Amino acid sequence: MRLKPRTATQVAFYITLLLLLILLATHLLSARELPATIDWRLLVLLGSFMLISEGLKLTGFMDWIAARMAGAGHSLSKLHLLLLMGAFILAMLITNDAALFAVIPFTIALAQRVKLDLRRIVIYEIIAVNLGSALTPWGNPQNLFIYHYYHLSPGAFFHQSYPFVLISLATLLLLSFLTLGPGKRRGLDSTTGENGEPLVFWDKTAILLSVFVLLVLSVLHIVPVSISAGFLVLYMGIALRSGLCRLDWWLLGTFLLLFPTMSWLGSALTRALGGYLGGSLAVYGAGIGISQLISNVPAVMLLSHVTEDWRSLFYGVNLGGLGTVVASFANLIGMSLYLKGVKDDWKGFLFEALIWNVLLLIILGGIFVLIIG
Repeated sequence: MRLKPRTATQVAFYITLLLLLILLATHLLSARELPATIDWRLLVLLGSFMLISEGLKLTGFMDWIAARMAGAGHSLSKLHLLLLMGAFILAMLITNDAALFAVIPFTIALAQRVKLDLRRIVIYEIIAVNLGSALTPWGNPQNLFIYHYYHLSPGAFFHQSYPFVLISLATLLLLSFLTLGPGKRRGLDSTTGENGEPLVFWDKTAILLSVFVLLVLSVLHIVPVSISAGFLVLYMGIALRSGLCRLDWWLLGTFLLLFPTMSWLGSALTRALGGYLGGSLAVYGAGIGISQLISNVPAVMLLSHVTEDWRSLFYGVNLGGLGTVVASFANLIGMSLYLKGVKDDWKGFLFEALIWNVLLLIILGGIFVLIIG
């Protein structure tokens, strides 16, 4: 049975819903408490970044970026580099999940014309978006949560995120160079429209990019989120209505349900520990370990109740996206997109993905232990 791109998020939604219903049925959580446990501002921001990513795909902007990458790659080694760097950088700007929806389908289409090590390059692209998205507060849900929950300033956040990203990028590029190797020069065709270029609605793209800037300013508490998100929904409803339908409402609903469930579990964990989780390495290790079991977004929501050490938590849950296929939602989405284009390869994909993820997790985990310790 093949996993569709949104099947993974549907499963996550139903599991979270079941957990919440159990808490309500056993009176461990009261229905009256639910609204107070939800960070509505954070949820609106997260949904807005997901929505604007769908809009930029509809305007053709993502295809235009992909075509630029293909046109610049004159050898396989250069194309490998462009694909990884494209995924890495795109995840910083439009979130890790959205970057995968742009990069992986293009890579699969490109592999039909160019002899790529498709499985491995897709695995590296998934790793790239997990690591690259760590740079910005809006790059992934766990960062957005940390940034708001701990009331961080931009300077404080970027002071920790840029070393993580630079070290991760250097390690990933070294690994890809050693395992993908140099390629021979060959001509590459790009997917183009009638005039040799992808069809892009630049007027709509310009508006969406402007709204994206407003959303970033909202993250930084400069522009009220009601203005940026309200304008986005209004514009999408008028000019790009299908984007509202394409939004992964299952994933957004999962985040909504995670607030009350993780709030209760966090309180229970606090009582079990008798207080806060002590020691930076303990927080770091817990972030990595718990992410392997329930993914890094629930992990950060859970652990935020037992630590004020956001720095160690940031390193733990962002690095914790590597490892098992359930360590991050991006892993599940990336695998789903790959299996949609390459049928009957799930065993090989899972095995190889686990090898490279665990290898990078061990290498980077050891390096960051030295930094945190």
